[in-house]
Formats: sequence, C-alpha cells, structure tokens
Amino acid sequence: MASGRVDLFIAKLPLHTVVLTLNCSETASELLSIPRNAKLTLKRGKVKQQIQLQFLEGRECFADFIEMNFALARQFQLTALRRYTLTYNPGDQSLTISPSPHSETAALIASGPVSAGTLSVGYELLSRLGIPERQGSVIKVRSGKNLAKLRLHVPANLSDDRLRLSSQWLQKWKLSPNHNHQVQFDQRNFTLSIAPLPGSGR
Repeated sequence: MASGRVDLFIAKLPLHTVVLTLNCSETASELLSIPRNAKLTLKRGKVKQQIQLQFLEGRECFADFIEMNFALARQFQLTALRRYTLTYNPGDQSLTISPSPHSETAALIASGPVSAGTLSVGYELLSRLGIPERQGSVIKVRSGKNLAKLRLHVPANLSDDRLRLSSQWLQKWKLSPNHNHQVQFDQRNFTLSIAPLPGSGR
C-alpha cells in the first residue's frame, strides 16, 4: 500500500485518463511506487472506474496534483482545487480517492502594505496549505478566540512563502511579526487558523 495527498485539477484529457504530477514537495511521494502507465481501478465508496494512469515530471509546482477531465470528476463527485488522499493497493491494482481537506504547516507571518481587510498569502505557502488560488475570495482567519473575514491576495512572486497581515490585526491578535507560526487551513469552511508553534513559548 502507498498513499499521498494531491490537489485536483480539471484538464482536457481522454475520459478515462488520469495524470499525476508528484515530487512537488520536499519529501518523495509513496505514489511513485505505482508502475508507469498502469491500468488501475479508481475507487471512491461504491463508485469504480477503470483508468489509465500517467505520470508527468519536471513541472514547476509546490504541491503534488492529479488531473482528470470534468466528466470523470463528476462521476466520482470530486471538486476541482480540493485536496484528496490517494491510496494505491498493488494487490488489486486499485487507487482509492478520499477527501483530505485539512492541511497545516509552519509559516512566517509578516506585516506588510496590506489593508485591514486583506490577507496576503505567498503562492508557495498557498500551495502547501491547499488554498485555492482565487484572488479576492473570502477566507475566515482565526487566531485564538478571534475571527475575521478577510479577502485573499496572492503576490505575483511564485516563490513567496510568507503570510502577511496588516499591523492592525497583528497588534490586536498579539501575533509576533517576522516569526514562524503554526498555520492550518480547512477547505470545508475556508478557515485559516494561526497559532504559536509548539514549544515557542509565545
């Protein structure tokens, strides 16, 4: 058995062709153990479909992802830009897909020239957390008992891995600028939670 987390993208592909792009993160994906150009059974609950799995390499990315056409995604009730766990079973040559909406990482929080109503998330950090790249979308930001609805801004620099808040929120929520924090994102309710890193003493 091998498993890995991937983001779903809709692409113009043959109906039963699925493409995986792996090794976007620092650790090697277990899913690389799947034979190349394998014919597998894709499963979700009682839904099953024979697919042709292909791999693409050398693509610039910060999170592993899977591509399929719209009809196949609809058949399995999958949503584009959402995160899923894939589990490969070599015994029956199956690939099971299940929602994996919760992601977390350590991130540097900085104050920046952003308005009080804006949350700026660098593209690399955005990818690690599984936040859909939709400029202006509303995200609920939680810090302790505090909660605010802010609009997402994604800087143009693709290697940006910082999270920026206005000085107003940093002061109000007693967050230390230019320090790493534990950041969690839940795709189900579009909530970003910020907390001190375990053992940081803050």
